[in-house]
Amino acid sequence: MNTKSADFVLTSDAIPADDFKEDLFFGGIKKFMGKTTSADLWKIEAADLGSLQVLPGLNVRIDDESLKQHIRQLADSMKVSGYKMSKPIEVAVLERDGELGAYITDGHCRMAAVKLAISEGADIKQISCVTLPSKGVDIKDLTVGLIRSNSGKNLTPYEKAIACKRLFNYGMPEEEIAEKTGITPEYVGLLLEAISAPLTIVTMIQQGEVALNTAVETLRKHGSKAVEMLKTGLVASKAAGKKSVTPSFLPGASLAKHVKRQAEPLYDAAMAVSSDPAFSQLGAETQSLIKDLLKTIADKEAASQKKAASQAQAQAETEDQDPAAE
Repeated sequence: MNTKSADFVLTSDAIPADDFKEDLFFGGIKKFMGKTTSADLWKIEAADLGSLQVLPGLNVRIDDESLKQHIRQLADSMKVSGYKMSKPIEVAVLERDGELGAYITDGHCRMAAVKLAISEGADIKQISCVTLPSKGVDIKDLTVGLIRSNSGKNLTPYEKAIACKRLFNYGMPEEEIAEKTGITPEYVGLLLEAISAPLTIVTMIQQGEVALNTAVETLRKHGSKAVEMLKTGLVASKAAGKKSVTPSFLPGASLAKHVKRQAEPLYDAAMAVSSDPAFSQLGAETQSLIKDLLKTIADKEAASQKKAASQAQAQAETEDQDPAAE
């Protein structure tokens, strides 16, 4: 349940950077992991959990109340049922500052939870981890993994946006990002647009108060006014018993709906005005506006008729050439 006040906005330091530039040097796995035991999984003693480190800035999860609650729930579960060895932490052995270390690439929440559970008395003796290969893996693979390898709390849309922006910064085209991550190309485009949203809108997306596509569309149409429009729309939607703002609750939405319904009468009115003898007495800009609108409609109608005639002719020629059509 969302207990945040209406004025709550995430701080910028709670949001991971949309770029991660550290050069990664993968080291020898057996050299570093030699003190641990291995079957299919490496088994790390609880006393040695400090050997599994967090690579600063890699994780794209936003440090908000939802994340804290998720870690809390995992820790409570571990205190009751222990640590599931079938849910290993993924690590990469990297050389940083001349020293080998095991750095978490997937399982940040589980690691935080197991440490919390142990600090509160959980009898956890070992945890499991798997290591990424030291060859054939790069930062792009790690970033894709942040999206595809989550087995617990799914990334929020904005957290996915951060990961996609990093991949884009690494030179990966949008089509390839979609292929690698399993996200549709259209949604990848929306994610890359959302990354530059103001913090107020980021907060609304993160808290599920507005869908990412609605946020992006509002930004496209209204620019700097989008924040106020979405906040106003959220108040209206909640008053109607909804949890999030939809386009129908945005200011002006009802006007757009009524205008659409009256489009044909408006067209007829514009035609009547343009044909009126007094039309020439209107200001030059007003005359030009009406003429341009009517010309655009006329041009599109002519193009539609031409296309329809062409398709009809092609169909007739096909039937003439196909004896089976007789």
